[in-house]
This record gives sequence, structure tokens and C-alpha cells, in this order.
Amino acid sequence: MTVGVLSTSGIDRCVALLGEDLTAYIAGAASVTEFHRWRGDRRRIAEMGGRLRGAVEVADAFARANRLGAAAGWLREVGAAGIAGSSPARMLRDATEDTVKKVLDAAERFTRRPRS
Repeated sequence: MTVGVLSTSGIDRCVALLGEDLTAYIAGAASVTEFHRWRGDRRRIAEMGGRLRGAVEVADAFARANRLGAAAGWLREVGAAGIAGSSPARMLRDATEDTVKKVLDAAERFTRRPRS
């Protein structure tokens, strides 16, 4: 897992990879409008950085497997990361270092599965 503060360009990359709604949700914002406000606040950028770094790492895992188009759907799927009742996006939103690692490991396993 990458350590450090996510830059504005990293946030832009997350939006480009996963879409604005999903990025805002993972960041912890109640709405896209709130997310836009947060982008101008350094403290908020630092708070959402770990969550969004995890989301970018998940998207990168899907991209490496040439399955980037499936990343957003997988992040929204309840139970996809092996935790019943919770989606990977929710786990990233409530991120701890351990949950980000679990989500990334689950994404890596999923992207290595044969396609149906």
C-alpha cells in the first residue's frame, strides 16, 4: 500500500477511473457537492487521501488485468471483498490500514479469476 498524501492529481485520477459519485462516496462525502467543497480544503484532502489511495490501487489491479470496466461494479457489490453485508467501497470509506489491505487483496484475487 502506498503511503503519503494523495495529491489533487491523484484525486482527479480516482474520479477518472471510478467516476465522481463513487469517488465522493469512498472519500466519505455525503454528496458530490460536498466532495467538491472538500477538494479545496487541505485538511479534508489529507483525511480522504488514504481512502482514495486504496480505491486507486483497486482500480489499478483491475486495469492490470485488463478489467478496469468492472472495477466500479465490484466496489459496489456487497460481499465482494469477503465481508458479508459490506461492499468494498464501504470498507474503503470506513478505511483502516487493515481493511484497505483486505479490499486490495480481494481485488487481486478477483481479477485473477477466469472470466465467465
